[in-house]
Amino acid sequence: MYLASVSMKQRWGVQNHIKTVHAIAVCNLVEMSMGLVTEATIPDHLRWIPMGMDVSYKKKATGRLTATSTIDADTFFILKTYPGMVKVPVTVINADGVTVTTAEVHTFHLFFLLQWSIFHFMVLCVQVRLWISEKPLAK
Repeated sequence: MYLASVSMKQRWGVQNHIKTVHAIAVCNLVEMSMGLVTEATIPDHLRWIPMGMDVSYKKKATGRLTATSTIDADTFFILKTYPGMVKVPVTVINADGVTVTTAEVHTFHLFFLLQWSIFHFMVLCVQVRLWISEKPLAK
């Protein structure tokens, strides 16, 4: 199992009008946790793109918040066909350990082939309605 955990403290810049952490600030924390665990564990021949997320706000988000995403990288990225979609689970807790938010981030996974031209990526982009770019070459 692989785990990514990121935290943020409640401060004026992320508060809403009722003095809790703004929902979008919590979503940014969720996406950061998901991105870390996905980027750190995805096999070299795959590429991912976030497509959206389902979020449930369980309690008022106040104080220090920690978003955690745990996946089994050995099986998580194995799809029947590529491209395909997977859901990355994320839980956000407060300093007392109470769950304030749960989320599933929908990510789109591509099987990356170096010999594909930009034309193929553009055709795929039209079919799935996503902007897809070539994976950068390693430095």
